[in-house]
Amino acid sequence: MAKDRMEDGRAVFLLPVALLLPWAHGSLALTCGQTIITKSEKSNILKILGGEPASITEFPWQVNILYQGRHLCGGSILSEWWVLSASHCFINKTKSTLEIIQDDRNLITKNLTKMKVDKLIIHPYFDSWLLDNDIALLLLKSPFNFSVTTAPICLSEVTDIQRWRNCWVTGWGITIPLQAVHEDLQKVNIKLVKWRTCFHIMPLVTKNMLCAGNPQGGKDACQGDSGGPLVCQKIDNKTWYQLGIVSWGVGCGLKNLPGVYTKVSKYLVWINTETARSGRPYMHEPDSGYSWLLSPWALLLLYFVMLL
Repeated sequence: MAKDRMEDGRAVFLLPVALLLPWAHGSLALTCGQTIITKSEKSNILKILGGEPASITEFPWQVNILYQGRHLCGGSILSEWWVLSASHCFINKTKSTLEIIQDDRNLITKNLTKMKVDKLIIHPYFDSWLLDNDIALLLLKSPFNFSVTTAPICLSEVTDIQRWRNCWVTGWGITIPLQAVHEDLQKVNIKLVKWRTCFHIMPLVTKNMLCAGNPQGGKDACQGDSGGPLVCQKIDNKTWYQLGIVSWGVGCGLKNLPGVYTKVSKYLVWINTETARSGRPYMHEPDSGYSWLLSPWALLLLYFVMLL
């Protein structure tokens, strides 16, 4: 009888371990917001209004969205099936005319792999005049194969801008106002702006928007960068999170006029709901700092301690 009870106890212990191992493996295999650190080549030419050339290994979640074979907007990889972008990019567009490229090489380079879009989801309350709720989801017909050059970005529940540092926006947008889009991926380092400060400057900013730029001007996203990600790191963490989606602005890189981004944290429930409804569910990892959930490895350790 005692032996039977011991075997029963082992079974009770092994069950959660068996359930947790795939979870732990999956979380390691699909870790979001991780990059290969590289040193960018120096350039004397101003890019993306004060930025510099970027490598896809620095921003492996960045994608280029094409319309009828030409650059339309930027986007970011949420998961192997989903791309996040801005609703205003797809006004009067259909999914059959869209393609996704995930590469930092010259956009006119031939033989790039182009991925087809299976479903285009525009936010139901997108306001094309105010650009409120400027967020969209694209479901791919075939999944990404993740690697050092192709990886998902993390999403965050944290809304306090004081907890963020090292913010960058990337894209193929124009580097000089009124000129053509740039052929190579560009990046620019910008600073988050308090919402009240931004609203005082631009009263059309809603609570669904986030502002970022350079007080002195000269550094900003511009036309062609729309839909691309604004990513930052936490003060005490090297993981990258997407806080904003390039949406709109008054000019490009003007002094004391920050760019306006869709505030992604406002749409986490919407993203989870729409992706689940489409049969390819995406769930962001809770990161508010108040979650009681332990990591898979912490739970495994706890079970071993309990066994002893």
